[in-house]
Amino acid sequence: MSSSSLYAPAGASLIDECMFEAARQSGRTDSPGVVVSPYRFNPLGAHIDHQGGSVLARCLDQYTILCFWPSTSRHSTVHACLQEQWERTCFAPTDIQDEHGWDAMARASAAALDNRHTLVRGVEAVVSGTLVSGGLSSSASVILAYLTALADVNDIPLDASDLVELSRQVENDYRGLNNGIQDQMSIAFGKQDHLVLLDVEHVSAQQIPDPESVGDVCFLMCYSGVSRNLGGSPFNTRVAECQQAARLLDADASHLGQVAPGLRHEETLMALPPVLARRARHVYSEMDRVHAGALAWQQGEWHRFGELMNESCHSSIHHYESGSEWLIALHEIATGISGVYGNRFSGGGYGGCLFMLSDRESVEQIAERLMDEYLKRYPDKATLARVLIAESESTVRIIRT
Repeated sequence: MSSSSLYAPAGASLIDECMFEAARQSGRTDSPGVVVSPYRFNPLGAHIDHQGGSVLARCLDQYTILCFWPSTSRHSTVHACLQEQWERTCFAPTDIQDEHGWDAMARASAAALDNRHTLVRGVEAVVSGTLVSGGLSSSASVILAYLTALADVNDIPLDASDLVELSRQVENDYRGLNNGIQDQMSIAFGKQDHLVLLDVEHVSAQQIPDPESVGDVCFLMCYSGVSRNLGGSPFNTRVAECQQAARLLDADASHLGQVAPGLRHEETLMALPPVLARRARHVYSEMDRVHAGALAWQQGEWHRFGELMNESCHSSIHHYESGSEWLIALHEIATGISGVYGNRFSGGGYGGCLFMLSDRESVEQIAERLMDEYLKRYPDKATLARVLIAESESTVRIIRT
């Protein structure tokens, strides 16, 4: 495996390619606005944002690129490439459908924004970019891109908190997921060359600068070849189990983060039904790992940060019971490779990617061994699975051309 294959397409060249395709699909010759909306991953903070836990986040150089022009009416037209075929849809902000087709997030984004600020204009948009359902918040990325473009053509100012709330409405109210807000917060509050500590209860963020020694390490991302889809996973069931555990621990608590600290110790957890005890044990131990990880990152303690990632992944598998067989296999392989300080699932373990904090000088050997061992187990993933270096990126933004 050559070292050049470990790098994602450069952002500038990807934007140029998307702009060329946007002109071809739309037939327009005038320059579009361009929304760059990165993906994200969370080195620590698995399955706790919906329980009031803080999360560590980082944007990476995988993207949604949305080229757009203002419409002359409230209707929007969206072009997107699906399985190498371009599809087109047209809708007004009120045209919400019960079925969740590929355009559901575009329709729901328009509806949510129109509900708060009556839209005067829609957009003509061409959506491109990485577009991989790998547990990297591609859904949050594209929702934030739609919201940003629609707000721009309607002269609606939206700050990071506004984007998070509107995106939450799209996910919870229109898509029917009981997820928290870590995905959209990770992107909306992201900053290049920083790890971000997200307070999901207060929708705020502490940006932690990378220490000087960050060049010694990097995050390697391995896509398992299996796409992540929360709609078909036990995601909502796990959230409900956490809520049930919270009510049994503290009648006044609606989620585990609201349980009084004095009721969170092992003795009280043991009194819960075993399944609920495992869920609560994961949530409370992961809350501790997040804050320990923030300190380790500030101090450049890479071995300690990696240990916390491994502990998080172990707890996700055995206490939260979330891992898919492919990601568990990748975790087991990566744990035995020299130069990998620690690794953890992205996307909750329901398909998607494994992230490894790795020695930067050893990335080529790490990637080669990981893929060799993984493809011995799953040869059918040979054309899909891949390893990339996940470089740091910034927040969702508009580039004027």
